Amino acid sequence: MIDGTFRFGALLVAASALAACASDGLREPDTASRMRVAQTAEAGGQMDVALSMYGSAAAREPDNAEAQARFAAALMRAGNRAQAEQVLAAAVARRPDDGRLLLELAKMRLRGGAAGEALGLFDRVLARDSRNVPALDGRGVALDLMGRHPEAQDSYRRAQAVAPDSISVANNLGLSLLLDGRPDEARAVLEPLARRSDANQRVTANYAIALAATGDEAAARNVLGSEEADLRGVAEVLRVNRQVIEVTPVDRRS
Repeated sequence: MIDGTFRFGALLVAASALAACASDGLREPDTASRMRVAQTAEAGGQMDVALSMYGSAAAREPDNAEAQARFAAALMRAGNRAQAEQVLAAAVARRPDDGRLLLELAKMRLRGGAAGEALGLFDRVLARDSRNVPALDGRGVALDLMGRHPEAQDSYRRAQAVAPDSISVANNLGLSLLLDGRPDEARAVLEPLARRSDANQRVTANYAIALAATGDEAAARNVLGSEEADLRGVAEVLRVNRQVIEVTPVDRRS
């Protein structure tokens, strides 16, 4: 009952926003208003309404990079990756020099396993902005997935030069060093990272693997919180199913 009330309230807010757009006469709500309504609807659990409004905003202004990116992000949240990628690819075709669109499409291609295509898109971003941390980080992930670990590490270090406190970049560097057969260097990178209060489970797992790879299996199991932890199994899962860590979220709702 409470959930239904909240959703009804959210729709009332959405309706009010649209009504306000027409307060000075019958006119179409602008793109910004449509996206505000979409955000409100999604917050209220009305994803179908949100997608309709985001889609309407994107169709109304096909050259509006923000509208296209937000529609694609909403499609991703709804589980429709294929359509999200189509939206971004079409937007990039219309605006081939837009860094934000290139970056979001690159991340999506990376998630789909197309590391080579993602690498090309990240490079296009960096050709325009050589200090773009998400692009440098994503480029490193793409290179790691292609087995080009030294190049990946160079990309991560370039990102660290711009954002030295980024936990995701440092974690990716540590994992790259592990994949490259350099566990001592990986441990040196991951140990201070694992002590940070904002360290996530992926950091912990990578640090445990680095400990085991340098001969300290007892400490690795202690880090994982289990004496029975299968360290080889954890390492294999991470190697085969590497997760992409993004510095900048795909969704930039405001």
